[in-house]
Amino acid sequence: MSFFLFIKIFLICLFGAISPGPSMLLVINNALKSKLNGFMSAIGHGLAIGLYALFSVIGLELLTHNYYNIFIILKILSIIFLFYIGMISITKNKKENLLVKDNNVKNYRIAFLEGFTIAILNPKIFIFFTAIYSQFLSLDNNIVLNFTLVSTAMIVDMMWYIILTILVTVLGFKNFFYRRIFLIRKIVGLLFILISVVLMINLLK
Repeated sequence: MSFFLFIKIFLICLFGAISPGPSMLLVINNALKSKLNGFMSAIGHGLAIGLYALFSVIGLELLTHNYYNIFIILKILSIIFLFYIGMISITKNKKENLLVKDNNVKNYRIAFLEGFTIAILNPKIFIFFTAIYSQFLSLDNNIVLNFTLVSTAMIVDMMWYIILTILVTVLGFKNFFYRRIFLIRKIVGLLFILISVVLMINLLK
């Protein structure tokens, strides 16, 4: 696997992780209760993301080797899906609430379970990884690529939310993220649209 391919995988996973939504708000809320709660939410969320990435890779592997025509159709549909979520990110105007529900410091185990649950109960994450990873898999798949796809998704997501916790608890960036949720979402949406256009051009070559 080339370094350039790894960078592409890394960046796409990062764009997905930093996209504002309920997960970001949950981690920030828990981080405001205690830094440990933020860290444990990040770890739980990252593990759930890793599981979804693993399920996606296994499913795509089966399609690639047994139903290749269906796999190609899925690649086309996944590019359309990336374009769609990019458009949704740009046009969405709903404002999420950044509110600390109470002043009690939660048990870190609860924070871990909350981070894990909010990701594992979101089936759109599985669709996202199926859409993204269908662009990287082929008949020439190897275990190194598959491992990289799963581990990168998990580690990038986990590290992003750990960094977010530090930014909120140590540097006091809570209001920075809250005020710029719309802007961050629109930037990520534009990036997804750009990625989908590039992938479609490559597919049609």
